[in-house]
Amino acid sequence: MHRDPSAGELVELTGQIETVAFTNEKSGYTVARMLVYGVQQPVTVVGTLMAPMPGEVLQMKGQWVTHPRYGAQFKIHEYRTTVPTTVEGIRKYLGSGMIRGIRKVMAQRIVDRFGED
Repeated sequence: MHRDPSAGELVELTGQIETVAFTNEKSGYTVARMLVYGVQQPVTVVGTLMAPMPGEVLQMKGQWVTHPRYGAQFKIHEYRTTVPTTVEGIRKYLGSGMIRGIRKVMAQRIVDRFGED
């Protein structure tokens, strides 16, 4: 998958949330950096996401846009969340604070013990 901000057509991307730069809790508007499958550099994605967390894997439909200040971004029109399957993805997902009582250290222990299982 390649970036073509001028295309304007809907494309599909799948990736994992690396960091959440901004999220509005009321509207859900989010700016996040994602590791997208098939793209070498992290991608900035923008759109309405409900409670986005690092480590989440999203299958998205949207379009490439060019923001005058921030450059190329992927504007999400629709998405669905899937479960992370890599050790790193599972660690980030568990350590994101989404599950009460599990933070980064405990997430690392769980992944060290169970790996991808």
